[in-house]
Amino acid sequence: MFIFMSLMTVKDPLYPEFKIEKFQWVFPLIRSYPVNRLRFIKQLGLKAYGGQFPSANHTRYEHSIGTMYLASKLCEELYKNTEDKDLKGSVREYTPTIIVAALLHDIGHGPFSHTIDDVLKERFQKKHAHEDMTKEIVFRILKNDIEQLENSIKAEEVCQIILGEHTYHSYLNDIVHGELDVDRMDYLARDAYFTGVEYGWRAYQLIESMKISKTPVVEEEMLSKFREDIEKSDIEIKEEIREAIGRIKDLWSDHVCICDESGIALAELLLVTRRTMYERVYYESSSRIAEKMIQKAIIWMLDNNKIDKDLFLNVNKYVTLDDFELFTLLKEAGGYAYEILNRIKKREIFDCYFLEKVGNYPRLKDAVAREDQKELNKLNLEIAEKFDTSPERVILDIIRRRPFEKNRVFVEVEGVPSPLEEVSNIVQSLAKSIQSDTTFGIYVDRQHVNIEKDKSNLIKQIEDILGGM
Repeated sequence: MFIFMSLMTVKDPLYPEFKIEKFQWVFPLIRSYPVNRLRFIKQLGLKAYGGQFPSANHTRYEHSIGTMYLASKLCEELYKNTEDKDLKGSVREYTPTIIVAALLHDIGHGPFSHTIDDVLKERFQKKHAHEDMTKEIVFRILKNDIEQLENSIKAEEVCQIILGEHTYHSYLNDIVHGELDVDRMDYLARDAYFTGVEYGWRAYQLIESMKISKTPVVEEEMLSKFREDIEKSDIEIKEEIREAIGRIKDLWSDHVCICDESGIALAELLLVTRRTMYERVYYESSSRIAEKMIQKAIIWMLDNNKIDKDLFLNVNKYVTLDDFELFTLLKEAGGYAYEILNRIKKREIFDCYFLEKVGNYPRLKDAVAREDQKELNKLNLEIAEKFDTSPERVILDIIRRRPFEKNRVFVEVEGVPSPLEEVSNIVQSLAKSIQSDTTFGIYVDRQHVNIEKDKSNLIKQIEDILGGM
């Protein structure tokens, strides 16, 4: 982790050559409260407090500093490797904005990182949870600090890069919000390091293989098919359509592109590492159950007026929340919330009663596809009734695996940019396998439910509920 000496020296096990003095111009943000608050938010939620990974004590702060550093290295390589003079110029122009976006990309996280996201989505209709809070913090708290920096940076463009919404240069969306972005490069390496998972790649090597290339907005294969269909048709405006197709052919976008075979292999390795980390770390069962218990406790506090709703609605109050503050709020709330806190301290977590694929149960599958939280809550209630207990004693957990998004990563083969999945069988296989991997778990409080009583009959009743029988 980092040790600051007058903010001039950074010691990081991943990047021993990192020199913080290069970033003096961004010190006002590094020193700001919203960024420093990240020191008190664990990167991997409750992983350090339960389960297999007691060394997972790293925080969002060092990840944010590391992501900023990798963003600066990527900008250097993009400038060096990109042939197009206009694109080279844009890299130099946008480098300060990219560095700030990389530093601030996680400032919207609440206590225990992603643990709070479901609460924000369920109770406060924040569709993108911590991303929404990041935008609010940038605009409402840090805007003046950002725009007073020496490089004429605009808060609006910082947000666009963080959220992948920049409209002028597509490559800016690839750097912090892409499939092979610097955020992912840092957190995969950092999380693996602090959880003891072996990984065989280094971010630098992948970064060195990257440049910006122009990619067609519409693929030639699709245009050829369109031409054939037009020529076979009887419509009278063929010439106008031919001209339109010609104009479309000349439309280009710009993307970060991998430009050699070793880069392709490293990209494959990163994506395989990501899959491994989800299987071995991110969805590790005991710490995930503990996180879901904390979510239940927060919802209980909200339903029973044991916590100020403005902590989640007012951005100035939201930034006071961190892991330690939430522990205090759980303790002060008493009742079920305090019980859950003590249960986690004693490692008395709920039992995993049922674990299956969502696709096997039509009613559940439909609710998950529509992201219908009301229906999911109703299912939780109906399942709890079958256990003859309250909804707080049963947790229905949807375990989503984010698929690899096609046409987001490009490689240049013989001078022609192509989507990574078209040249890599490994990536193609990963994209297909994740699509059907959404699972769900039912976790039950053994202290209030006899989980062995009439288990086979109870499972049949639960399956009927989930299947819509």
